[in-house]
Amino acid sequence: MIMQATAPHPVDLFTAVLEATGGEIERISEPRQVASAIAKIVQGQGAREVLYETTDIAEEMNLKLLLTAYGIELVSVENAGEKAAEFRVSLTGAELGIAETGTLVLGGQPGGWGLASVLPWVHVVLLSAEAIFADLPTAFQVLETRMSAGDRDWVWITGPSRTADIGHTLVMGAHGPNALNVVVVG
Repeated sequence: MIMQATAPHPVDLFTAVLEATGGEIERISEPRQVASAIAKIVQGQGAREVLYETTDIAEEMNLKLLLTAYGIELVSVENAGEKAAEFRVSLTGAELGIAETGTLVLGGQPGGWGLASVLPWVHVVLLSAEAIFADLPTAFQVLETRMSAGDRDWVWITGPSRTADIGHTLVMGAHGPNALNVVVVG
């Protein structure tokens, strides 16, 4: 009898690959638990303010209000001004995740998510479980539709920032966040 291997569910594969790149991931469905998970990350950094780019998923969960219970304020990128570079933690959403590479795709339209995804030391990303696709060809189909609608401004993130440009020594956080925390919602 020949057994065929079944492909892992995209969320499970995304989780495994993202963790292999050095990212951390948690799957949660209840808004209060999402707020609690984010608060734990923010408080672990000794922060009270989070650089924030508005995301539909956060707005639907009313995270701004839920996080106030933890003494945490979401400060929009557009209101942060020169202070943006001083934030220790940021919170953005991702448009989609690509399971086979553990990659997050942010953006579409111009916005502060680009700045929020590279300035702080810790980047927290909200991602809908339904927006995780198995592979690049499937993700490209989704992006092609979005691009046809005029979305053109994207950031692709695979794990925390790292480089080995100088002396072939791996340095974390050289060109962006040292830590990437993904909260998969749903």
